[in-house]
Amino acid sequence: MKVSNVIAKVGTYAASLGSALYFASATLAASAGDFIGGVNGSTSGGNLIGFIQNALNLIIALAALISVGVLVYSGIQYIVASGDDGKIEKATKGITYAIIGLVICFISVLIVNFVLKELLKA
Repeated sequence: MKVSNVIAKVGTYAASLGSALYFASATLAASAGDFIGGVNGSTSGGNLIGFIQNALNLIIALAALISVGVLVYSGIQYIVASGDDGKIEKATKGITYAIIGLVICFISVLIVNFVLKELLKA
């Protein structure tokens, strides 16, 4: 088995596991009180910083979902390449770029949360 095959498989498994954990934590962290107003009719996250954070997290989640889609598509291209060097190279580049995109998505979540927390302190 080629080293690139092993790297592609490990990258695919790591990206799938990472995205599953990210989306599961985001889904399980929400409660009904986050979406429905309280007894006095106030809604949580009614300030501008909360709205911006939610919008940025949504954009980042969509980018991560697209990266996972590209990763799956490139993996299928790699499998179907049938030894054609041009197709294998194209699929390998797609896998590499998708993994880089996922890493950027996960790092950007940390950056957005850090920057917004620093804005709240000021």
